[in-house]
Amino acid sequence: MSTYDFSATGVKYPLENSPVNVHGDFKKLAESLDAILPAYGVSYFQLDVTTGGVQIDTGVPVYAIGRLEGKTLVAKALPSTTSPILGLFRKSTDNSSDIVVVAGVMDGLNTGSFANGDILYVGPSGGLVNVRPTGNAAAVGICAYANNVNGIAIVEAKGNGTWGALRDGLS
Repeated sequence: MSTYDFSATGVKYPLENSPVNVHGDFKKLAESLDAILPAYGVSYFQLDVTTGGVQIDTGVPVYAIGRLEGKTLVAKALPSTTSPILGLFRKSTDNSSDIVVVAGVMDGLNTGSFANGDILYVGPSGGLVNVRPTGNAAAVGICAYANNVNGIAIVEAKGNGTWGALRDGLS
């Protein structure tokens, strides 16, 4: 029984006897991402997007609503959104391109109100919640590290080639 060390963050992966019921898949996912993505200089798969000037905060689930200036135009998702969720929005810090994290490990999130292993859903006001709202809100990932500033989520929006739907937790 060992832990998996996300070397960039020092966060220890849950023990095999952890109550998280998807340990094996998380471990395989973390090992696969750790082996594949650094060669590309990323820890996640992303899509360059634009909000058309609308304010969207980092970590908010979004969906595509069209094209604008050669980029995918996105809007904040709500539980009633019927379009597929693209992923979580990451606001540009240097006024360059904003991106959507489609799949992978996203850090720098406020996950302080969640526990490690919580499934994250599209919230009633468009953010993230760990209890599925009424209206069949989409699950978009799992909290890997709960922290108010440097939280980490494993992002996998519904319809994006799931890892066994993150072991049947996402529907």
